[in-house]
Amino acid sequence: MKKVETLLKEYVGKLSEENLKFLDSRLNQRLSGDLAEALSFLAQTHDMDRWLSTAKGATEFYDMVDTVAKTVEREYKKRHRDEDDR
Repeated sequence: MKKVETLLKEYVGKLSEENLKFLDSRLNQRLSGDLAEALSFLAQTHDMDRWLSTAKGATEFYDMVDTVAKTVEREYKKRHRDEDDR
């Protein structure tokens, strides 16, 4: 399996603008049902589903989700840097 950082960077780099925005809002706001929707979306990709399933417990799983959220947030900010400068 790829290194976690590589896996996540490749995953978020391939997301469409719409899907990136969806994950960013769900993972960072975490309103009612947001986390479940985000996890369901992530599980649709074999590599992400397989990686998340390696968690040895709830604490590790939520740490992994937080890592995904940070990576998604960085990618979203990177793509929208020019808009923020206006």
